Amino acid sequence: MSARRKKRRKSGKTNNNLAKKVFVLLFAFAFFLLITLRTRLWDATTKLALVVNRQDAVLVYIFDKGLEEITTITIPNSTQVEVSRQLGTWQLGSVWKLGQNEDLGGKLLAETITRHFKLPVFAWADGQAEGFIKGGPFSLVKAVIFPYQTNLLIGDRLKIGIFSLRVSEFARDEIDFSKSSFIKKTTLVGGEEGYVLSGKIPTKITSLFSDPQILEKQAKVAIVDATGSYGLAEEFGQLVEVMGAKVVAIKDREEEDFDCQVYSEDKKLSEKFTDAFDCESNVEVEEGNFDLVIKLGKKFWRRF
Repeated sequence: MSARRKKRRKSGKTNNNLAKKVFVLLFAFAFFLLITLRTRLWDATTKLALVVNRQDAVLVYIFDKGLEEITTITIPNSTQVEVSRQLGTWQLGSVWKLGQNEDLGGKLLAETITRHFKLPVFAWADGQAEGFIKGGPFSLVKAVIFPYQTNLLIGDRLKIGIFSLRVSEFARDEIDFSKSSFIKKTTLVGGEEGYVLSGKIPTKITSLFSDPQILEKQAKVAIVDATGSYGLAEEFGQLVEVMGAKVVAIKDREEEDFDCQVYSEDKKLSEKFTDAFDCESNVEVEEGNFDLVIKLGKKFWRRF
């Protein structure tokens, strides 16, 4: 075999090896993008409310895509709250650990903020997520890619990180509940000094949690109450209205042992509430001129 032919064969083998390596790298990169860009919460709405457990306070971040704004709400750890899932009265700073003890993680903290303050929050994270807002580039990178307790996927975190980099300092607002009139300092049940909710949270704050897509639809909602718990449907209705819908009817039914069910012909609207409150979805048409019917049962009361 001539030297030129050997050289040509060697060159062809090298090119094949190079092509294989390039293919493997491209495949790995495509797989990485598929994993990192998959989201659980960020694409569900044009806003994302995230509760973050910090040692000295609980933070709620509202990332608003539509207005290109970020709002930080600070709630003192010593605020006394009624914990969701019928777990009693605790100081807010203890709810994260209580959630771990109950095998619920940060979900219990998000549920408690949602129920006690009527501020719908469904994303939660440990203190490392504060890096989305404070601490500089390294803290931001840690918030995006380092492991910590949260229900955000890597794709959610990546998109939040990119969004945070885009938002200027002038489009960032801070609200400290301890400096407001709707929580007041007092002596708590255990004898320590702390805060309790003293009035209704103003519309200027609750409106931060509304969903523009629900508002745009001007959705009319009926709540069917089969929980057997007096006043729960009204409480739940407040949350529905904060999200942007209008509760036009509350119907009492005999107590039934199911969780919650959402009935609507509008799939996207239905998903907003099934995802938020872990309800079952149903396209069955209910009586009445409603865009959405939400049925609440005894099991829902146990976890609300």
